[in-house]
Amino acid sequence: MTPGTALRAALVVETLKLRRSVVARLATALLVVLVPLGSVGMVALARSPQAAGPTAAKLADYATGDLATTHLMVCAQVLSVAALAAGGFFVAWSFGRELESGTAGALFGLAVPRGTIALAKCLVALAWIAACVVLTVTVTVAASAVAAAGAGAPFEAWAGVGTALLAGLLGGGLALPFAWVATVTRSQLGTVGALVGMVALTQIVVLLGGGSWFPYAAPSLWTGMGGADAAAAIGPPHLLLAAVVGPFAIAAVVRAWRRLTNV
Repeated sequence: MTPGTALRAALVVETLKLRRSVVARLATALLVVLVPLGSVGMVALARSPQAAGPTAAKLADYATGDLATTHLMVCAQVLSVAALAAGGFFVAWSFGRELESGTAGALFGLAVPRGTIALAKCLVALAWIAACVVLTVTVTVAASAVAAAGAGAPFEAWAGVGTALLAGLLGGGLALPFAWVATVTRSQLGTVGALVGMVALTQIVVLLGGGSWFPYAAPSLWTGMGGADAAAAIGPPHLLLAAVVGPFAIAAVVRAWRRLTNV
């Protein structure tokens, strides 16, 4: 079997697993439904007379400005975290399930190399996350158009589409290191625990002022989650650092699966 044939076969199998995955279905529904609803809902709450006290203070950044632009800004902020969480849960399932259940031994009898299987898992996960991000942003744009009662969106709003897409894709790419965690720990729950720990660590790093050079913080800060000053401090080098995490993670996962033992 040639490498190309092996990869195609692995992609077909992993795509079939994705289609039948309850985890993927739930994560897709949560991203595509809750993120747009949350984006439109938070802006509506920020601009309603009922917003007062602590709620009004937390949502103050969403209380003014063009409606569509603000919707997409919130979408980008939420998606930068939601894509990471959804991707992390999915790779925990995709890579940890077979190893945790003990059925991974069957992989040693296949003609497709284990490294190729790992690569296919990563590519399918990336394709799924990218599709979810695009669909989520599309639904947000549609919901924003309805909320704005057909008012034309300014150029800034359409620029926000690109910000939301990039933030979501970066968040999804940052989920790939947890595929390596699932491989090493052979535990889905352990991988989810590592994901939660990384989210907590990100908050600490941001509070200490090191968020701009921390890959897991840079995309969210870039979208304005930490305020205008923090967003202005994020440039192409910081986003590039976050972007290269995914390829390095894929290389590490493929290497780990090549060295995998049936123990």
